[in-house]
Amino acid sequence: MAFQVKYRTALVTGGGSGICLAFTKLLISNDCNVVVADLRLLPEAQTLIDNHSDTRKPRVVFQKTDVTDWSQLQAAFDVAIKEFGNLHIVCPGAGLFEPV
Repeated sequence: MAFQVKYRTALVTGGGSGICLAFTKLLISNDCNVVVADLRLLPEAQTLIDNHSDTRKPRVVFQKTDVTDWSQLQAAFDVAIKEFGNLHIVCPGAGLFEPV
């Protein structure tokens, strides 16, 4: 039996670009709320957040986060609890990759 993400909440570090943005899209397409914790967003990620930031389900919120700073990382977890009341999934995908 596959793990169900419907109506769950996920925190995705690095979700503003790359493979973690693809993972964010997959979670959203399966009715999962998402907190995107990243330093910045690609325009595609910003559009995704803009389209899912209101009261519709699923929702997506952005928390500017430098994962090398413990207080910023803790703030991302706090945002998940504040916005959604719980946190079920953590995807630690932030890394250093700057495409040309």
